[in-house]
Amino acid sequence: MNNDKISLDELVSLRNKNPDEMLDAVQNKLSDDKKSELFRILGDKKALEELLKSEQAQKLMKKFGNNG
Repeated sequence: MNNDKISLDELVSLRNKNPDEMLDAVQNKLSDDKKSELFRILGDKKALEELLKSEQAQKLMKKFGNNG
């Protein structure tokens, strides 16, 4: 089925898409369990803030901001 892994390059390749297209592309790579976890985090302000402060998220945001 899905491998539940999305590479940084795959995410960066989505940067010019609108948020709904990005979310659809990410969801299509995830198992049902991982999708549930994603939406739990997105719906939990504190969990989302912690995620966005993570080193991985910071690197991703820098990569998006620097156009790859």
